Amino acid sequence: MRNILLIPLVVLSFEVFSSNEDIPNCPINGSHPKCIKIFGGDYGGKYIGSVINGKPNGYGVFVATKKSLQTKYEGYWIDGARSDGKQQYKDGGIYDGEWGRKYPDWGMHGNGIYYYPNGDTFEGQFKRNKPIKGNLVKKDGSTLYLEYRWNWEKFKGGRILFGELTFQDGSTYKGEFDKFNNPKDTKISPPGEDDKGNNNPKSQSNNIRPVASGTGFAINEQGVIITNSHVVDGCEAVKVHHKGEIYTSILIAQDAINDLAIIKADFKPAHFFTLKERDPSILDEIVVAGYPFGMQISSNVKVTKGIVSSLAGIGNNYSQIQIDAAIQPGNSGGPIIDLDGNLVGVAVSKLDLMTFVENYGVVPEDTNFGIKSNVVKNLLLGNSINFDSSKDYRANKMDLIEKINESTFFLSCWMSQESIEKFSDTKMMFKENN
Repeated sequence: MRNILLIPLVVLSFEVFSSNEDIPNCPINGSHPKCIKIFGGDYGGKYIGSVINGKPNGYGVFVATKKSLQTKYEGYWIDGARSDGKQQYKDGGIYDGEWGRKYPDWGMHGNGIYYYPNGDTFEGQFKRNKPIKGNLVKKDGSTLYLEYRWNWEKFKGGRILFGELTFQDGSTYKGEFDKFNNPKDTKISPPGEDDKGNNNPKSQSNNIRPVASGTGFAINEQGVIITNSHVVDGCEAVKVHHKGEIYTSILIAQDAINDLAIIKADFKPAHFFTLKERDPSILDEIVVAGYPFGMQISSNVKVTKGIVSSLAGIGNNYSQIQIDAAIQPGNSGGPIIDLDGNLVGVAVSKLDLMTFVENYGVVPEDTNFGIKSNVVKNLLLGNSINFDSSKDYRANKMDLIEKINESTFFLSCWMSQESIEKFSDTKMMFKENN
């Protein structure tokens, strides 16, 4: 199959129909490199292209004549059946890929990509006109690996009406789907359980479990979340915990150099943080929000307060700021905000106690670091993700508390035993996994 990912597909050209040349009718049983053939019946239409023994063979274009269908196909044919090509549907959706040549009524069958009218795409395996497994790429660039299981009577015209899907981490969803094959509900069963809480053998075979944690925060109302790259590194699944619900997330982008990552969860937060337009200054008051030590102390978000101590990190790293607000393991990826709730930076690290004592003979105090918000901005712009900048707004205490509670999330990192062993020296994990 052709490398269709490299070809931005918007509409089908059907240039063969725009020609003014005199195209003859196709011979009934003969062959011709370019001719017109009319098909009758409910699925009839007009074909222009190559025929062998009276049947479409080679390259050709077919347009359905029945108004209710309004489908167009451009591509290759073998013995009168579509083989590999593009079809545009009445609603504007386009499929580009392999077809059920052995059984022509099977439609989309094999490897292909479906372009939904809303800008989403699904690339992977299709069987009898239905997606089976592959990557659903949202128009914002986020990606989900999905495996569909469907009911015959509840699937029509490239649309799932009701069915089941399995995410890459073993989480499952069973229920109704919207017109773009997305789950209508946000309830997703975690690995090891189905939607009724029963054991799921398929999920158990993945054998992943929570081994580490961090913090993330919402940057827009679409559920896009910022955290540290080292929080998600090595995770086979990253779960977002909010108000007793657990959401499966997908990784959109990682910046290992600046230690940032973008993930997306399937929910819409009530609040999100705006990026501070003005660069930070020494003595600016800040608040750090997050989940130090995971949920071992409590499940509530915690905050510490301080000031910007320096406009550079270790080794004159000017992509970072130094702060005196306390941060601990588990704070990684949490927001550093001003007193109006605007993002100043992202908590990333603190000085290593033992190394500092060894080299300087003193215990370091109040020396912690964050990634500046303009670095976050560059990452968001580079991935075409919407965000808001700070406005002329003064938050009161209750507004700030609500914003922190609704926009800051506990993140759990799920890994297999193989991954645990691989990352044991580079990733801080829960004690029981060491």
